[in-house]
Amino acid sequence: MDDTVFKIAVAAFLHDIGKFAERAGMELSTEYLDGNAALYQPSYRGRYTHKHAVYTAGFLEKYKDILPGELNMAGWGDGDPFINLAAMHHKPETPLQWIITTADRVSSGMDRAEFEEYAGEVSVRDYRKTRLLPILEGLRTDDKWLADNPESYKYRYPLSEISPTAIFPFPWNKEEAGKNEDVTAEYRALFDLFLENLGKLYHREYIRLWFEHFDSLFRVFASHIPAATVGRVIPDVSLYDHCKTTAAIAVALYLYCRHKDRLREGDIRNDDERMMLCVTGDFYGIQDFIFSEGGSTNRASAKLLRGRSFAVSLLSELAAHMLCEEAGLPLSSVVLNAAGKFMAILPNTEPSRKSVENVERDINAWLTEHFFGEVTIGLSAVETSCGDFLASEFEGLWERISLASDRRKHHKVDLERYGGAVSGYLDKFNNDLDRKLCPFCGKRPSSARVEGDQVLGDTLSSCAVCRDHIYLGTNLVKTRRMAVVDAGAEIRHDRLSEPVFGRYQLSLNVEGKLDALARKGELVKYWDISRPGDAGTDMSIALRPINGYVPVFTADDRNDEMLERIMLGKKSDKKMNELFDLAVREEGQPKPFNWLARMAPSRKEDGTYWGIEALGVLKADIDHLGVLFTCGIRHSSLSRLSTLSRQVNNYFSLHIPFILSTRKDFNDIYTVFAGGDDLFLIGPWNRIVTFARFLRESFSVYACRNRDVTISAGIFLCKPGEPVFSLAEGADNALGQAKNNDRDSVTLFGLPVKWETFDDLETVRSTMAAWMEEDVINNAMLYRFNEFIDMAGKEKELRGKGAVRLEEMECFKWKARFKYTLARNVAKRLKGQARKEAVAEVERMAQWLDSHGYAMRIPLWQILYNQR
Repeated sequence: MDDTVFKIAVAAFLHDIGKFAERAGMELSTEYLDGNAALYQPSYRGRYTHKHAVYTAGFLEKYKDILPGELNMAGWGDGDPFINLAAMHHKPETPLQWIITTADRVSSGMDRAEFEEYAGEVSVRDYRKTRLLPILEGLRTDDKWLADNPESYKYRYPLSEISPTAIFPFPWNKEEAGKNEDVTAEYRALFDLFLENLGKLYHREYIRLWFEHFDSLFRVFASHIPAATVGRVIPDVSLYDHCKTTAAIAVALYLYCRHKDRLREGDIRNDDERMMLCVTGDFYGIQDFIFSEGGSTNRASAKLLRGRSFAVSLLSELAAHMLCEEAGLPLSSVVLNAAGKFMAILPNTEPSRKSVENVERDINAWLTEHFFGEVTIGLSAVETSCGDFLASEFEGLWERISLASDRRKHHKVDLERYGGAVSGYLDKFNNDLDRKLCPFCGKRPSSARVEGDQVLGDTLSSCAVCRDHIYLGTNLVKTRRMAVVDAGAEIRHDRLSEPVFGRYQLSLNVEGKLDALARKGELVKYWDISRPGDAGTDMSIALRPINGYVPVFTADDRNDEMLERIMLGKKSDKKMNELFDLAVREEGQPKPFNWLARMAPSRKEDGTYWGIEALGVLKADIDHLGVLFTCGIRHSSLSRLSTLSRQVNNYFSLHIPFILSTRKDFNDIYTVFAGGDDLFLIGPWNRIVTFARFLRESFSVYACRNRDVTISAGIFLCKPGEPVFSLAEGADNALGQAKNNDRDSVTLFGLPVKWETFDDLETVRSTMAAWMEEDVINNAMLYRFNEFIDMAGKEKELRGKGAVRLEEMECFKWKARFKYTLARNVAKRLKGQARKEAVAEVERMAQWLDSHGYAMRIPLWQILYNQR
């Protein structure tokens, strides 16, 4: 990547940082403001407007000592001085300045006339008091939009840095908000903290590394700052997302015009010529990748799942990096990246198209070699013009992008290149190894390079890929930082056996060699991957929340209660010894699934434990997300879509792992995958059920109680020894049932119900549990209830059927049998009026059976499973 490309990217990214500085009251002398107004500010009716442009220049000059030296270095890249390139976007004079001005406009979805009108507006309200509006609140599937003014929105985001708890919008009351609000002080506090961390950023002398760290820092501090607060705009786009998409568009426009030798204002401002490529990347086969079956051992299943889940995010990140590297682009050209999908903006040139082809070929050659076509990464490219990004046209552009991605999905494997038998497969087997076929995946030959590796434990053999996944699953819980380096870089032995895509090596311990690696150009990435919300999160490097929550052994796991849990039930001596071995594991080691299952039984007041030992597997995602992204936004634009995508991802990748780690009742729930709009968790079955209710309520709050934005979930119960693929299949089927129940639903015990019904059934469960505690009913009565549920459910089916055969009508007797059973079995220890009242109380069961039918199994079976 040449210096001019990087210069344009950074300048476009920083073009609006003056908005942050101005709203925070950054001190600039009157002489500086007045002396530079004519240079950077346009005038409107005799007044200078858009003062933030001067503040952009002032920021770059005032804090030059904590910014990379290149930004104030004469001769860095071609054309304008960097400061003018960043600050002249409202008064452009040169072709490169017009590049950033056009990108600024296109990112906002404005045509030229609209942008010029906006550029001439003078604020009529206190722009500092404008809060960022939630796009989630305004999403609609029925075209019944909110009015085009901020007053129609009931929620706002807090003016704060991003954190697992500070991502939620809050109810807004204009009158109350204005009483004690010192907005400049809030901005100032945020700005001061931003500056404090800016001064600590790593790699200031290596601007390409520094830029990724800065991107991360700016995301933390500018994601709740509205990009636009004046004129007739809805302030729902964050300053961060607007700056990032502006940078991506600017680089693509520059490279296209330079390639065509047409760096002229008229060509740059052309809204009709297709100067850009929107390239989408999609990881196909994520579930097969994470839950690969075929191995003969489940001993490392938890570590494998963790490692494979992390590898999905890692492969997606590095695929996007590889595309940018090949095309000569900074990583700011990737505008969307979550849950195995990304989108980048490239110039529409032949070299760019060749880069896409080369990267896709090289990535899939590596994936095919190691995964035999089960997983691939597909790249699709759509030609776009500046006019396609206008709010009036963007919906059509997004449909074209989605269709291209879907078409690519149906051609995942290049059969001409990879079809037929896998050549050389049998030649890779080594008969001298303990296990010739990898015991973990059952697909790849074991590798002599990893034979006896300590991360494999008692299992001596493994293929290189499974060894790496176990290595990741074992060590991710112990580390906070991770470096990606060139495959040939010299690092310690704790590294991958198989470099990613054959190009990138991974290390969890390179701190001592960072400078040397950076000087050689071998340090590709340096990330803080600590769990969101952890104390000591390091903002001096790029934050990547791709390391979800994993339950680990702590000192609290070595107590009498844990020992009592080990002794539960009948077990062989071998199984008992395995559990005792787990109990004395060193702190920080991940808890295996059989240990998590033992957390399900509940301890009673007499010290005994009741309930089955089982795992619950939860899979959830947002309903109709594709429709919401395509046509759910009223005034769609690239920056608005980027803001929405990141806000959705924040909930699953930031908030959910934080909740699991901080709420004691959820501490034993394991994050398999949490990102994009997807969630996959494993934990004690009853904790998973409780979490499902929390999830629905929490997400509803996050979505501003918008009835058009809902979530569905499926819960599958299983024993801890079940093959991992069965876990995935069961949870996937359960989620499918919820989706087929008109969405906004949850499935438990194979029964899909609406969330409102699920809440009602929880009330039923707690009532029935109270009857058990009060000895009003007993276990025998619970099993009789199970029979009545079958009969009541069958009756509901038959009543909607029409003609009914005589032999099918036996179920219609359930009410009579139910009343008879109550009279003989309920509250036997009570007498007289007390017993009559108890029987009348339990008679409510008949109403529940009438209303819910088969769904009554959900509360009943929870009680039965907790009573065993």
